[in-house]
Amino acid sequence: MTEQELQKIKLKHIKNNIEIYKNNYELVTLYEEYINKIVELFDFIMIKNEDLFYTIVFNILMEIGFFSYNNTFDNSVDNFKELSIKPGINVIAGYGVCRNIACFYDDVTKHFYDYPLKLCCFDKKDGLTSDTKLYGNHMINLTKYHDTIYGFDIMNHCLFNAISKSKLKGFNVNYYLTHKVYGDLLINVVTDLKLRNDYIREFEIKKMLLEIASRHPIITNYDYEKIISDANEFIIRRKKIFQSFLKDNDSLKYEIKEKILIL
Repeated sequence: MTEQELQKIKLKHIKNNIEIYKNNYELVTLYEEYINKIVELFDFIMIKNEDLFYTIVFNILMEIGFFSYNNTFDNSVDNFKELSIKPGINVIAGYGVCRNIACFYDDVTKHFYDYPLKLCCFDKKDGLTSDTKLYGNHMINLTKYHDTIYGFDIMNHCLFNAISKSKLKGFNVNYYLTHKVYGDLLINVVTDLKLRNDYIREFEIKKMLLEIASRHPIITNYDYEKIISDANEFIIRRKKIFQSFLKDNDSLKYEIKEKILIL
């Protein structure tokens, strides 16, 4: 790709984002209002300091459509409109892929955790063969268990443990991911120097966290299954709280969903 072609991409990207913000200010505002309500809910129900436990609670709620209009969520839809500056919005409409789910989780949980929460990666399920892709084709989230970083793929309900500074392995499955940079950085569409440096620094922090985690013992089968069981019981015991939240926010979700449909 020539420098002239890169410049055209950059200018188009900047103009598009400005136009998107301008045209969708109300939708973004409604989305942030809904995110704040979820943050308040989780702040109210949190009873223990264990990130992985709440990641799994979040995963169960996502799967049953708790965050979505009409309480249904479909991650198999592959042709839909989305708001590039806020991909998590699509979760509320009831559909989305890995980036929508990972960004939605990030939008909520960044209010609680002090480490990076999204991980861009290359999905290669057939082993550790070195890939040639410079950027990722999949996005997951990071979580912690006993101060050790893990990856969690909410879309595929899969836990990952780090095996190096750039590799993760599916827990008890032959499923590998390679940590990659965001494609936007590679084609230089992130023109703001501070933002670009922030992205690069975050990438290096994630490499460090994964490398440290790769030296730690991993969670046992028993403990992981116990967390899943406890998370399900946690949700059942708070059924009335969750039902009340759904009732109170149904109209807000409907309003967001209707605006997404006319993007």
